[in-house]
Amino acid sequence: MKILAENQKQGEIKVKVENLNDLWTLYNIISEGDKAAARTQRRVVLKEGSKGERKPMFLKLEVKDIDFHEFSNRLRVKGTIIEGPEDFVSYGTYHTFNIEPGQKITISKEKWLKNELKRLKETSKFEDNFVMFFIAMETGLATLSLITNYSQARIASVKRTIPGKRYEQSHRNKALKEFFEDIRKIIEENIKNTNINLIIVCGPGNTRNQFIKYIKEVSSPDYVSKIKSIHASSGTESAILETLKSKELAQLKKNIKILQESDKIEEILTLFSTNADLIAIGIEEIFNASERGAVKELFLADVLIRGSSKENKLKIEEIITNVEKAGGRVNILSSEHSTGQQIVDLGSFIAILRYKL
Repeated sequence: MKILAENQKQGEIKVKVENLNDLWTLYNIISEGDKAAARTQRRVVLKEGSKGERKPMFLKLEVKDIDFHEFSNRLRVKGTIIEGPEDFVSYGTYHTFNIEPGQKITISKEKWLKNELKRLKETSKFEDNFVMFFIAMETGLATLSLITNYSQARIASVKRTIPGKRYEQSHRNKALKEFFEDIRKIIEENIKNTNINLIIVCGPGNTRNQFIKYIKEVSSPDYVSKIKSIHASSGTESAILETLKSKELAQLKKNIKILQESDKIEEILTLFSTNADLIAIGIEEIFNASERGAVKELFLADVLIRGSSKENKLKIEEIITNVEKAGGRVNILSSEHSTGQQIVDLGSFIAILRYKL
């Protein structure tokens, strides 16, 4: 993200978006009530009864809603028009900016928080995006999910009745082939629409190896080379979470946010059962710990930042400042991930302490 101009008196910052990480950062910084200005296109009806035509123009909106669309590399900022060409727009009507890499946008806030400015100015240490397609598989059951640095989406669940080994082998082989073919079709449909970096087949027994063998026989080598086989305990969603923590994926942790977060969640859950006094939960408890320099690592769900009142945002800002001054680390987790959702389930705000209070 390039900062092109900054007017502290007016609370305005103009930036140029360079990649998906920048869009994700803006998604977590722009809030309802902020002002956003950008070049855009809007349909204008010049003659009554005509469909109108799209005209380029510069508009300024008061933000009402914001959505992040990672697979279309787009941030949608919706709001009411407060500035624009009077000949073509009516103030107070709605418009949506579709912000993509390469575009410029000016953001205005009543007050910029220090952590917002820091996130705006820092370059992400993670790859722009790393997309993993997971197939958790056991005999007759498969769970398919798409996991990125920003989200986790369950794509499908495939179920087939597979005859046991005591039945005629040809019936069993036919059922397995149909089961494998159902999964293959889902994978290839997703590959058409998404740039997938890694395909992970996980599960118990020999079924996953039989599936990989089948794929190699019937499919393109372009994506077969991306397949990695990892042992897991089942063909359910829990096997995917289990695999995210596996040693086999450890070498990828440097550049993949979700893998690092999985390790941290595991550390928190372990502390809950072994040394719960080193865990603080909730804004007040963590605020008190941060004032004493006791917070070693802070975890908060992105939804907490976006959904908080101004009062709570200022309190969170003070906590983050205290933690960083004391040399602690701050982690903002995506609530679209299983890891972030675990933080949400625990109250959205958790800290690991240096010592017991």
